[in-house]
Amino acid sequence: MGFSVTLRIQFASEKDRHSGRISPIKSYIGKYNPTVIPNGDHISRQYPKYKMEVTLSFGMNEEMTRVVETAIEEHFTNDDLHINDLEGIGEAVERLLGGYWSVSIFSDPYEFANTAFKRSPSFIVLDVNGSGVAVVKEASN
Repeated sequence: MGFSVTLRIQFASEKDRHSGRISPIKSYIGKYNPTVIPNGDHISRQYPKYKMEVTLSFGMNEEMTRVVETAIEEHFTNDDLHINDLEGIGEAVERLLGGYWSVSIFSDPYEFANTAFKRSPSFIVLDVNGSGVAVVKEASN
């Protein structure tokens, strides 16, 4: 007298693949077809406005990385204030990946400090034309 239960979780992109529709994430990242530039053991991507290279990441897959890069391409202005940049990037990432994400911009992509990385399940730091952009998922309590 035993029984078993099988739980199947279907992610939005998987559901859309089976129905023939393009998922919102695939549609969003499909706006650009960046040129991939191999560089040793890693790559950079050249978008129309910016060249981006991942300098550090954790808990990010290729699709998540492309969402962040696309949001940066659309919202980053590389001006001195960055207030609208932060808001636009954060809203786009939250809308597509869910959860709460914080965005930080640094003048140098290799000199930054942020304690949010320590408790984050997912984060990425990119070199965007010589500026550092960190996008960090807030840890859920």
